[in-house]
Amino acid sequence: MKKKIFLIVGSLGAGGSERVYWLLSQYFNKEDYAVSVVFLNAQEQCFSTHIEGIEFIDLKTVKASRSFFKLYRLLKAAKPFAVFSTTDHINILTAMVACFLRVPNLIARASNNPQQMKQFYGYKSRFYNLFTRFLSVRFDFIVCQSAEMQQSISKLYGISAGKLKVISNPVLHTPIIKKHLNGSDQKKLIVVARLSPEKGLFRLLEIMQQLPSNYILTIAGDGPLMADLKADVNLRKLDERVIFLGEVNEVSTHVVQHDLLVSCSFTEGFPNVVLEALALGVPVVTFRVGGIDELIREGFNGYVAEQHDIINLRKLIVQACSQSWPHEKIKADAYNRFSLDKIGQAYESLLHE
Repeated sequence: MKKKIFLIVGSLGAGGSERVYWLLSQYFNKEDYAVSVVFLNAQEQCFSTHIEGIEFIDLKTVKASRSFFKLYRLLKAAKPFAVFSTTDHINILTAMVACFLRVPNLIARASNNPQQMKQFYGYKSRFYNLFTRFLSVRFDFIVCQSAEMQQSISKLYGISAGKLKVISNPVLHTPIIKKHLNGSDQKKLIVVARLSPEKGLFRLLEIMQQLPSNYILTIAGDGPLMADLKADVNLRKLDERVIFLGEVNEVSTHVVQHDLLVSCSFTEGFPNVVLEALALGVPVVTFRVGGIDELIREGFNGYVAEQHDIINLRKLIVQACSQSWPHEKIKADAYNRFSLDKIGQAYESLLHE
């Protein structure tokens, strides 16, 4: 009989956590396991639910606060061998349900650095931190995306190192690859992010104002700061040089058309968009955030500026756009280190410890 694996997410929207578990569901989709992906909100959907062998279950509750009893009844009836959850509110929900059920393998994935996120989420962050501290004991393991995140969580919650496992995010193979420059004078930059304060997009607009007029920026993503960012673009007279795409589904088809991906985040758990860009052979220039040290090899696939060093980030953008890059080698390196098979095996190994 197949062992039942449940992966629980808030939605199938464009978030990094959702993408990771959607990919992991495909790794576990094999002879030994019966895989189910459980989500609360079908209104946000960027990933296919039509994958043979995988059951997608919509609780239709939208919010975690309304989901306890439906999730409890689902897990009680299914008696899964393993349950994986991700993001703070879903981890808290799953841990609370697990207080009343026996799950042989209960594994959480932390989605951010809690100490860094405090400044952006205020009381909500304090609420999550309080409940995570008390409920973390329910999990057999908590997956951290980087060593930096592991240290932060261990210090903040007092969790033993043995329970915290560092496993990077996976990337799925694609035949798409960045082509060499076609001789155009335009330097095409792209940022892919939720338009929210922690992504640091206003400082990227400040940098754009200082770059030559042949530098063009595409912003892919949606969020609460859309109107403010558009107003700032207008104020800086960048309307002809900054393009807003809104939320996009096929991120790779947009990223691969650009010379450089730029990340200006103040904090990240493990920036999936950086990994996706590298897997296309597209170089990256970024501020130093969580997970970047595992991703960027200076001069080979991109450059890293220290946080808040806007002047140096601008210089590195110019440098990156003025040199040639080994696109095929960048792509191959990303898959060698972060392929779904390799990362999936690391997750599966937690079921045998």
